[in-house]
Amino acid sequence: MLDERLIGTTFTLPATGDDVVLYGIHYHFHIMDEALPGEVVVVVGAEALGLRVRRLDRDLQY
Repeated sequence: MLDERLIGTTFTLPATGDDVVLYGIHYHFHIMDEALPGEVVVVVGAEALGLRVRRLDRDLQY
């Protein structure tokens, strides 16, 4: 199980690939909306298959 403490972490989407290094660990991620390389995304979920990310401006906080 991936570390749920990563939820809320932001990073910039890389130009290629679907892996990111956070805190020295390589993670696979799945984009939940139409984010493009170079945009800032936020981790909204952590599953066994990877991190779920969404564009930062679409992550609404209530």
